[in-house]
Amino acid sequence: MGLYKGPRAKKSRATGMDLSPFGIRPLSTKCKHESRPGQPGKRRPSASRFGEQQNTKNAIRFYYNVKEKQFRTYVERAKQAAGSTDQVLVSYLESRLDSVVFAMGFAITKREARQMVSHAHVEVNGKVVNCPGYAVKPGDKVSIKESARKHDRIQSSIQFARENRQYDWIECDYDSVSGVYKEHPSVEQINLFDAHMLSMVIVYYSK
Repeated sequence: MGLYKGPRAKKSRATGMDLSPFGIRPLSTKCKHESRPGQPGKRRPSASRFGEQQNTKNAIRFYYNVKEKQFRTYVERAKQAAGSTDQVLVSYLESRLDSVVFAMGFAITKREARQMVSHAHVEVNGKVVNCPGYAVKPGDKVSIKESARKHDRIQSSIQFARENRQYDWIECDYDSVSGVYKEHPSVEQINLFDAHMLSMVIVYYSK
């Protein structure tokens, strides 16, 4: 399965979770959160255990804009790695270059961050990288190319980030539109998906 296309609010309705926690406009003003797309007026039915696992998997995958095959690879690698599987999985997802660009506040959404990377607007340690899934390592410097720094959308994102987004695992210099990925964040720091939800995803792929 490829990336889930369509408006972010529709994805949120499909999974029952707000996938745009830093959106300018809250989900509650965009749609009826209790109904799925295409089913006006119908409340969300109770899901089976497998259905809950699948729904949680889809929510996390949609949030990170990762294809099914790549997401499964992350889970399998996390299961084989040393340490807590859910923590390793979060490290893989949050160290993606598009995730880092979003966390630093250079893009207002993860989809926009992915586009910026694909369009070669982002540098890692002074070299252009156009692969959204590139794994950023602790200590790497991520910056926006000088030719793109004055773009209105980037400047708007930075202004929003100054007021609304501060993370302990990154250090940003908004004047130079750059930052350092200091360390992999913990599950608790993400404050979006808890350990139980991540465990459901791991169980889903163990079947």
